[in-house]
Amino acid sequence: MKSRKLDLIFAYAANRVMPVAVFKRPFFSSYTTSLWIRFLRFNLLSHKKLEDDLDKLGLTPPQFYVLATIGYAGGLPFGEIGAKMMVTVSNLTGIVDRLEEKKLVSRKRDENDRRVVHVVLTERGAKLYKNAIPLFEKSIAQIFSSLDKSAQKELSVLLRKLNSAPVTK
Repeated sequence: MKSRKLDLIFAYAANRVMPVAVFKRPFFSSYTTSLWIRFLRFNLLSHKKLEDDLDKLGLTPPQFYVLATIGYAGGLPFGEIGAKMMVTVSNLTGIVDRLEEKKLVSRKRDENDRRVVHVVLTERGAKLYKNAIPLFEKSIAQIFSSLDKSAQKELSVLLRKLNSAPVTK
C-alpha cells in the first residue's frame, strides 16, 4: 500500500505545471539577433506553406527548385545546378535520382567531355514545370500578400543589399 501511495505522489508531481518566469525584455540582448530570429521564423513559415502547396504536385521544394533551374536554363551540368541552388553535388544527386525515378528529368553525358553530366527535363518534366510555375507564383504571392507593392520593393532592396554585403569569417 505504501508503494502505491508513492506512485501516486510521483505521478501527481510529474503532471504538475510549474510556473515559468516571463521577462518583458527580449530574450536576446542584441536587436540584430532578434531580427535574425524574425527572419528565420518567416523563412520557416513560408517554406512550410510552399512545401504544402508543392506537395499537391508531388514535389518537394528542392525537387521544384531543380525543375525550375533546369526548366529555365534548358538543362545544366550538375555543378552549375548545385552552384545556383547553393547545394553540394552529393545532395543534388539524391534530388535528381528521385526526379529521375518520377521520369521528370534525365541525365545526359556531355558530348565533348564525358566527365560532365547534364540534367535535362523530360517531356513529362517540362509539362509539370509549366504547371508548377503558376502554383509557385500564387503561393509566393500569398506569402508576401501582407506587404503592399512599395513595402515589397523596399524589402527587395534591403535583401539585395544584405546578399551583396561581404560576410566576414
